[in-house]
Parts: sequence; structure tokens; C-alpha cells
Amino acid sequence: MMKIITFEGIEGVGKSTQIEKLHNYLIDSGFTSSVVREPGSTPFGEDIRNLLLNTSHDISSNAELLLMFAARSALVDTYLKQPKTDFILCDRFYDASIAYQGYGRGLDINFISQLIKAIDCPVPNLTFVLDLDPIDGFKRKSTDKMDRIESSGIEFFNNVRRGYLELAKNNSSRIKVIDASLDVNDISDQIIAYIKKIL
Repeated sequence: MMKIITFEGIEGVGKSTQIEKLHNYLIDSGFTSSVVREPGSTPFGEDIRNLLLNTSHDISSNAELLLMFAARSALVDTYLKQPKTDFILCDRFYDASIAYQGYGRGLDINFISQLIKAIDCPVPNLTFVLDLDPIDGFKRKSTDKMDRIESSGIEFFNNVRRGYLELAKNNSSRIKVIDASLDVNDISDQIIAYIKKIL
């Protein structure tokens, strides 16, 4: 049975690195695995991603939320309803909307939860929140050009981080918080230890 593993966290926590490490581990262990990202992964979703991250657009918080769910709906329909691999590793999923648009932008979390149900989002088997102080996260990305969402400021990202930690506290059987300041291989070892429990 296909398993969905999602990776969450603010900017600069190392999600891409850990997804690649887990993907390689699963392949080496004889499983099939695919990697998707939010927003994106479908042609429609990638077009929405470009809109959302474009610094020349002034997008309202509600429009941002609804665009995210439009891209997410395409991802769910394309990849998650009829999976073709044993594992699907998601670089962010619906928890990101609760953290970013709910806690970060201050939108109604009940409304976000209704949208999650409306597009029939499957519940991930495991979610890893890579946790890091936003100041440290941005230090890691200091040479990158910031996109529209990354330009939202430290207070916004402190609220997003708080949202992720609240979600983890309320969903402790699914969401595992990992200290993203640790060595890359130590983080990977913790993730694989959790994965082994559901194999």
C-alpha cells in the first residue's frame, strides 16, 4: 500500500536534502518512490507556483490560499489518488497552508480545514517538521534571491514556525519534529528510523 511522507518547515531548513536522502534510501531498499513539491509538480501547479512566488505580484492572503489549493487539488488528482509508486515524498502538503496562511497570514484555520476536506486530501502516513529558528534559516539562504513569500519578514516566519509546532503537538502520532540545526546525516538517521517503523 502506497505511503505518503510529507516534509514541512520554514525556508532554509534542508527539506530538499532530506527528501533526496530518503528517496535514495527507499530505492536502495527495493521500494519505488517519487518526489513531488508544493505548489507545483503538475504543469498547472508549476504555473501557479510561478505566480505565487513572483515578487512583482501583490497577492492578497485569501488569493494566495486559494491559489495554493488550486495547485494542491491538481497534485492530489494527478499523483495521490492513483499512485504509481510505493512511496510519495511531498515537499510540503496541506499542513503548510495551516502554518503559512493560517498562523502566518492570520486566515481562518477552520476555513483552511474545510478546503482540505473539499479537495479530498489524503492524510500523510508520516510528516516531518524540520524545525529551525527563522534567523538561522535565512542565514543559510543569504546568497539566494528571495521570492515573494520569503520576503514576508521574520515575524511572519516566527508565526509559521509556531504553527508547525502547534500542529505537531496536536498530531503527535503523525507529525515528528526534528531539530534542523543538527548534522545532515543525523537528521537523515532520525527520519529513516521513523520510516522503518511503518515499512
